Amino acid sequence: MVAMPFPSDQEILAGLLVLLRISMIMSFIPVLSHQAIPPPIKIGLIITVTAVVLPVVLHTIPPVPANPVLYAILAVQELMIAGMLSLLAQLIFTSVQFAGQIMSYQVGMAIANVFDPSTQAQGAVTGTFASVLAMMLWLATNTHLIFLQAMMDSFTLMPPGQPWSFAGWEQLSHATSLMFSLAIRLVAPVMILIFFVYVALGLVARAVPQIQVFFISFPLTIGLGFIVFAASFPAFIHLVQHSFIGLGHELPMFLHKMSGT
Repeated sequence: MVAMPFPSDQEILAGLLVLLRISMIMSFIPVLSHQAIPPPIKIGLIITVTAVVLPVVLHTIPPVPANPVLYAILAVQELMIAGMLSLLAQLIFTSVQFAGQIMSYQVGMAIANVFDPSTQAQGAVTGTFASVLAMMLWLATNTHLIFLQAMMDSFTLMPPGQPWSFAGWEQLSHATSLMFSLAIRLVAPVMILIFFVYVALGLVARAVPQIQVFFISFPLTIGLGFIVFAASFPAFIHLVQHSFIGLGHELPMFLHKMSGT
């Protein structure tokens, strides 16, 4: 019977850094980070992915210092890299949820909130619906597989101890700014319609003061808002799907800029 070779100290230290990056990413990427997924399943996925990825990327990791202080710095660096990669994906979901919040306020449903388990807070009904739709599109477009591929590439492009470049921070800041423009584009049809509805109601209230505009505005804005949202549903799906496809190009570009290559 052939005994399995015991891993060296370098392999153990490098394996812990790999486990730290993978566990951080798997804990914060969309869908897997949802509170509805039981923790044992998340832990099992982290262990399984680490067991598959570690033998492939172990040879790309440079020697890891055994000094506790330097190793702690590398651990913090791994957490930050994983957090930034996860943030690029979460920004799209934040845009979708923000668009749902804007729509809720525009049509007059700001009070109609439900508990959102993904954020552990009260959220608009439309925002929760848009978030669930984004999760379905995330899986339908296989973006989770693209993200896993980018996670594996990160160990080649950004191994532990790799110096960072400021160009990566600029791209992260640019992606954050695009979050607001994406949210406005998603909810633009509803915002434009509600604007003209409020203008028309203002003119009616001015011309016929006897009409109680306040009471008729709520069913009118809610009904028209949902009709326009349903009509613009294909465009909504196209924008979110296009953002997920673009994420497959942004992640490698971000890693290249962070590594300075």
